[in-house]
Amino acid sequence: MELQARRPRWIHPPPVPGESPLKWTGAEPPTRFSGFPGLSAADFNRQRFNRRRIGWDNALALLVGLLAFVLYFRTLAPGLLGGDSGEFQFAAWLGGFAHPTGYPLYLMLGWLWTHLAPWHDPAWRMNAFSALWAGIAVGLVYLVAARILRAIQPADRAAHPPVIRLTALFAALTFAVTPTFWSQAVIAEAYTLHAAFVSAVLLAVLIWAERRSWRWLYLTALTYGLSLTHHRTMILLAPALVVFVWLIARGHLEATPAATPAIQATGSRLAPRHLVTLSLCLLVPLLLYAYVPLRAPHVPYFRVTIGPEQVLTLYRPTLGGFLEHISGSGFGSAIGGGPRLAAALANAARLFVGEMTWAGVIMGLLGLGWLARRNRPLLALTGLSFAAIVGFNLSYGIGDIYVFYISAYLIWVLWMAVGVMAGAESLRYRLARLSMDAQPLLVSLFPCLLALALPVHLLFTYFPQVDRSQDNTARTAWETILARPIPQDAILVTNDRDEMVPQWYLRYVEGARADLTGLFPLIQPGPAWRDVAAVTDQALRSGRPVYLVKPMPGLEVRFRLEALPTAAGADGKLGELVRVLGPAAKGPPEHPAVAVYGDRVRLIGYDLRPSAPAPGERVTVRLYWQPIGLLGTDYTTFVHLVNVDGAKIGQSDHRPGGVYYPSSLWKPGEILVDAHTLTVAADMGRAPYTIVVGLYDAAAEMRGLGEPAEIGGW
Repeated sequence: MELQARRPRWIHPPPVPGESPLKWTGAEPPTRFSGFPGLSAADFNRQRFNRRRIGWDNALALLVGLLAFVLYFRTLAPGLLGGDSGEFQFAAWLGGFAHPTGYPLYLMLGWLWTHLAPWHDPAWRMNAFSALWAGIAVGLVYLVAARILRAIQPADRAAHPPVIRLTALFAALTFAVTPTFWSQAVIAEAYTLHAAFVSAVLLAVLIWAERRSWRWLYLTALTYGLSLTHHRTMILLAPALVVFVWLIARGHLEATPAATPAIQATGSRLAPRHLVTLSLCLLVPLLLYAYVPLRAPHVPYFRVTIGPEQVLTLYRPTLGGFLEHISGSGFGSAIGGGPRLAAALANAARLFVGEMTWAGVIMGLLGLGWLARRNRPLLALTGLSFAAIVGFNLSYGIGDIYVFYISAYLIWVLWMAVGVMAGAESLRYRLARLSMDAQPLLVSLFPCLLALALPVHLLFTYFPQVDRSQDNTARTAWETILARPIPQDAILVTNDRDEMVPQWYLRYVEGARADLTGLFPLIQPGPAWRDVAAVTDQALRSGRPVYLVKPMPGLEVRFRLEALPTAAGADGKLGELVRVLGPAAKGPPEHPAVAVYGDRVRLIGYDLRPSAPAPGERVTVRLYWQPIGLLGTDYTTFVHLVNVDGAKIGQSDHRPGGVYYPSSLWKPGEILVDAHTLTVAADMGRAPYTIVVGLYDAAAEMRGLGEPAEIGGW
């Protein structure tokens, strides 16, 4: 029995007094239990105890998962959304493809769900799909936390089962109401299924560590392989999983040279057949990526026709296109460190405090230290996973990087649970040393009950801003737009893909104004689709009517625009249609002039209205710019009116192109019309008067591009 006492707790964790009337102390004689040949009475009692414990854990996991689902269902978005959510809503319903890395498993499950669920429209069903997986993820977090807490208990003074379960509930409830995860649980998004996979992989490998069964190791590999067909950041967990399995396997072989036959059979060294099976479990699920090339040609948005010779293919049906799509290589430019690392670190710190509060951050740090003392394999599993996730996020410069921290928050709440358990144990130990007459269970429960105030605080703090139950913004805006008298076969343009996605849903799912085509920047790679001006130019070349779905000040430097009357019910600026009539320059400038600035941009002329301004009169000077190369900087242009004595009698400075088409986006060869309006001084001084024009970088201490030039006058 001495060998049994030396076995790691991962194999047979001893029961806790009070958990079951079938207590196991490890001192029973090795008498065989008559009802099960080859099984001792101690082993039989231990298995009954484990089944009872697992039954309680599963029931509580189901309960906390249902509670979370009810919360998400209450705050669920009622239907159509923009951005990636809107894309998933129509892609899943059509059995189509989505943006890289493809999400084949998510879309296949989404197709089944949206076609089998009988409630509401496909958009709502995909929102509910996220809530479903979020509830599952919360239940799995409970199971993971419970196993971790049991694994770190000392054999001689393990915590009471109610304390472990209450602490695990604290972890699950806290994760459920972290605002970022909650916000993804009420919309059609991929991150709740991703969180469920992270929890499932951790749970599977922890069960393997306890039971040392090849079946559980195979299940871990299979779950991990499936997770890679959903979200590619799961690859960040691979080093931690490998190190954890190696540490547990090595510790088992060293600690139990004379283990029982059953344990020897499941804890044996890696054989070729095991390696083959593990490889198949890991790699076979990756065949689901074949869904992307098989389905892509059969969905209506595979090709988007713009003009007679303008057809966009949104998925390249070649091996190179397939690899580019599933690898997400187009996002490679967003990965980097250097100067933005410090800002990313500060942002990460703000995110964690915002999600967990300072109390949660301190609990997590305490739990991390406690885990380092109690269980190094668990420290490796959670610590390496956390470091890989956060390290990747710090180097990945995309706008919605905050959602990539959900997996890190999941690990942090596990550490918070360990921290709460550490507090409970410390309190119980100190009271025992002081010989105080206190009930051990009540003493241990006190820190756990106190910790539950944190998820309650998060629930009431973030409920108003996470609640999407009244959010009909996207549908209202686009139903208003489509109800307007837009000509047949028109092209609608915006600078924001997220704004245009609802139009695609309404077109492809509901058949609303199927003649209209919605375009946005980066719909395809390449300079022809790089920005909204390039997209608008492509749309004009089709010969079809072109409309901007909202005002975009600054585009008038490139195009002649005509604002349509505002529609009643338009949501803010979205829906205030603007007709694009053609290029801004109808013809050559009235006053030709040649001035070159820094060998990068040429001024080819100007218009002056009125041609001979009077004192105090408003004057418009239209400058005609033609880039020679890419400017790369958002320059400010200025116009000075100067009399013969050199005195300034008028001035105008502004950044041409505004936010939507600044000079950093101008393309070589195109003509940009930059209109300056200024008021002439009441005392103009002596004639003749000269127009002086120049450019400077307002962000670089007014550094000019070349020298100002006199281009004309009156």
